[in-house]
Amino acid sequence: MPTRTELMKTASAERGLPARHRPRQVVGLVAAPATSHPIFYTDGSVSGGRSGALAALTGWGFLSTDGSYGCGRYPQFTPRAGLDTPLVTELRAVWHAVGHRLDAGPVTVVLDSQAAIRYLNRWAAGSTKLPSGYTGSRVREATLRRLQTVVSGHPGRLTVQHAKGHAGDVLNEGADTLAQLGMRWARDNVPDDEVTRRAAGVAEGFLADWRRR
Repeated sequence: MPTRTELMKTASAERGLPARHRPRQVVGLVAAPATSHPIFYTDGSVSGGRSGALAALTGWGFLSTDGSYGCGRYPQFTPRAGLDTPLVTELRAVWHAVGHRLDAGPVTVVLDSQAAIRYLNRWAAGSTKLPSGYTGSRVREATLRRLQTVVSGHPGRLTVQHAKGHAGDVLNEGADTLAQLGMRWARDNVPDDEVTRRAAGVAEGFLADWRRR
């Protein structure tokens, strides 16, 4: 667990974040065939090499067979993330994709992180364990705790499938592209309106390619 001094430094760093590093997201819906059971592809992206409390600028993305999509940027602070920032980022993507949908009915998620899949399956079986060292937000319920609670609270509703990364799975590649866009939104200071335009274009393009196959 982080020390009091580490948490104070992190809180100070969070308050001093430039606007372009603060959490933001874009979500939307593009035309897609009607489906009673959409499948959500999710992914995370991490730009490391930061010093001090800010460990990485991260991005998350998701793309669904029903045409819904999203991407976001998130500044990941070392004491909050624990030992595995990529894992935390992958699970954050799942939360944004389906966290609010499990209350309504069954959901299928496809991702390329075996570690994230193990946590999701353990939570579905009743475990409450979070990634090692992860604490999340100090001012609201942590994202991964919210995800764990909703997955554990609806056993049998979440189906998790694995897709090998960068192996030609079109919608997995689409989710990866959206996650990278979210990360670059912070790292490269991409304008908000350009991110919005690009995200819609990514969703439309990858879904069109998927339908042709």
